[in-house]
Amino acid sequence: MTTDSATGAAPSSEAQRSDAHPALGRLTLALITTMLRSSYYAPGHPEAKKGLTDLHSEFVLLMGDRAELTYMVTIAGDDRAITIDGYDAAPLPLERVMKQDATSLFVPKFLEFFDRWNLLSFSLKATISPEEFHTFVVLMSQPPEAGQGTSDAAKRLTQAFLDQHIIHVSTVFNDDIVGKERRLPWRLKMALSRLRRDLRMLPLYKGATPEEIQRIKTQIIDDVIRPVRQAGFVKDFLINCDLVAADVDLMDERQLQQAILSSLPEERLVQTTWDLVKDLEQPQTTPGQTPAEGTSVEMTRRMDVLRQIAGHVCRKGSTPGHDLLESLFKHQALSLEELPPEIRQAVETRRLADSVLAREDEHVAGLRRLTADGGGRELVETVQRVLPELLRRGAYGTVAKILRATNEQRQVPEAPTALEELARQLSQLLASKDTIEKLLADLLSSDKDRRTQVVEILAAAGEPAVAGLIKAYANGDNQSVRLSVFDAMKRIGPSALDPFLARLATIERNAQLIGHILAAVGDHGEVALARSLTRFLHHGNAHVREAALRALVKLQGPAAESSLLRALRDQEASVRQSALGHLARITSSHSESLEAYGRALRADDPTTPRENDTTLIQVCQALARFASLPAENQSRAEAILLQALQPVKPKGVLSWVNKPSQRHNEGVRAAICDALAAVGGPAAIGPMREIEKTDAAPVAAKAAAAADQIERRRGERR
Repeated sequence: MTTDSATGAAPSSEAQRSDAHPALGRLTLALITTMLRSSYYAPGHPEAKKGLTDLHSEFVLLMGDRAELTYMVTIAGDDRAITIDGYDAAPLPLERVMKQDATSLFVPKFLEFFDRWNLLSFSLKATISPEEFHTFVVLMSQPPEAGQGTSDAAKRLTQAFLDQHIIHVSTVFNDDIVGKERRLPWRLKMALSRLRRDLRMLPLYKGATPEEIQRIKTQIIDDVIRPVRQAGFVKDFLINCDLVAADVDLMDERQLQQAILSSLPEERLVQTTWDLVKDLEQPQTTPGQTPAEGTSVEMTRRMDVLRQIAGHVCRKGSTPGHDLLESLFKHQALSLEELPPEIRQAVETRRLADSVLAREDEHVAGLRRLTADGGGRELVETVQRVLPELLRRGAYGTVAKILRATNEQRQVPEAPTALEELARQLSQLLASKDTIEKLLADLLSSDKDRRTQVVEILAAAGEPAVAGLIKAYANGDNQSVRLSVFDAMKRIGPSALDPFLARLATIERNAQLIGHILAAVGDHGEVALARSLTRFLHHGNAHVREAALRALVKLQGPAAESSLLRALRDQEASVRQSALGHLARITSSHSESLEAYGRALRADDPTTPRENDTTLIQVCQALARFASLPAENQSRAEAILLQALQPVKPKGVLSWVNKPSQRHNEGVRAAICDALAAVGGPAAIGPMREIEKTDAAPVAAKAAAAADQIERRRGERR
């Protein structure tokens, strides 16, 4: 709300009223005062003519490019007011354009002028001449000689207008009102009444040629219709044209409707047609319906108008759009033959799509049975034709089935060429911008099954869908939807995953979800994706770094060694342990790996976390696989394993009392013995025999078996 800069107070309602349209307010006040002055004097008196010239000039200046200005009495129950139409987009109550004190003083006097002539409205055309304007004001100002407010007074004023050649003023009297038996808005009722009265005046134009009458007739219709800007007004006007044409000799109802349609610009014509269509699609009581009037009568009248407007559209060669033309066909306002060829084809395609959906399984099964003998061409052409319509409708389940059937049957030896054509068309259709935008919008559906179908179709669209998918993921606020988006990119492959992974760290803050995505990338099996994964080895979250390591090992296997070795120096123990486990699984023999194996199995650094038993067993198994490596590697593995079996000597003042303790539990010691059985040499036999004698049964048995195996291997080498 604006405020007065000096007082800080909101502007008064009086200021709002008077400032709404000041020029209009001044003109109206001047018109009323001039009429009052003229009513006190005889028509030829100088005082009666005072101010008329200035008033006309002010009127012309006010009108600008407007066509006419109407002062109209509006009735609501027992209340009457004056409304000004034609100046603004909507009618203006007079109290909005005049100050309150002027309104209370002059509006009742203005109403008296209407009442004395039984008048409801008068419209001043912008082209009115000064002389005609002066004469009109003077005539309006004079009181009737007798029978004030009667039909006779109205007739006398009308005749006076004709006698004085006042043709740029249009009037509506009480006796002119039509549609009293219908519940019509007052403004519509007034417009219908004005048109009826003006058309009934045509025979009074003595000496006019047929061409002049036609021109005047067209101008009258245009004057009534043109100022109306409210949606739905023209529609209701057309429907109620029978009220106008009932006793107009020069035009019947259909001619009048056709004349109105011809006066409409194409935009208004199309909007009016849509208004009628919407009424038919949502039947309801309308302003033109009376309680006694059945719905069938009302709808029949609307259908007649719709058929006429449809025919007019076709004859005029307008381009109202496919949707409107198809709606006209749907409501039987146009026949199939009357539709333009491209619309007719669209309607036939729609019907064909209905048939395909109704017999979906039959059509899909038919695609799976296609062979190279040339049969099934008609089926393929049918599917090709309806696919765009199926996508437009969002029939994704059917489209997905067609996709699967087509791709599977293409793999069959000697598949028919028609399938290749169908696959090519599918690819082009799915790769189009409009299709991808629609699919991405529908990917936001809360229906999981529907999202699954959309994912399958987007995956088939391939690389053209990638940019949109990444944007959808970045803007998505629903985790389930984002995972569906990722699923589509995963199916597309590296061309989608590479750019997606490049942005993932900035568009996804959930570390658990990033880890899930990296694991899925690792399962994908495309080695080329490893380069995109390496950036996550530097991610700020340890869970993400571990997930990146796992994914790299899945994709690269032993080739991931360099990444794992770098991870051995990670600041987080969990990441280092994960790297160690992966190095063991790929049997890394790098010197850094061996050092890490040794540190893990020695477990003699109290400042570092102890590796879990599973990782230690994996390390032992990795060292066992050194048996296939050169002797130098075997010797280093043997040394690491033997050192891990050495008991830990106690420290402190009581170290001579306490016995040495085992470094590892029985499971790990057993794994060490198994590893020595594979890589151990003569130096390992003694320790194995000692463990055989001193350790618990499970470990002792493993040690004995290891010693025996080493000895056999030694004997075989001699």
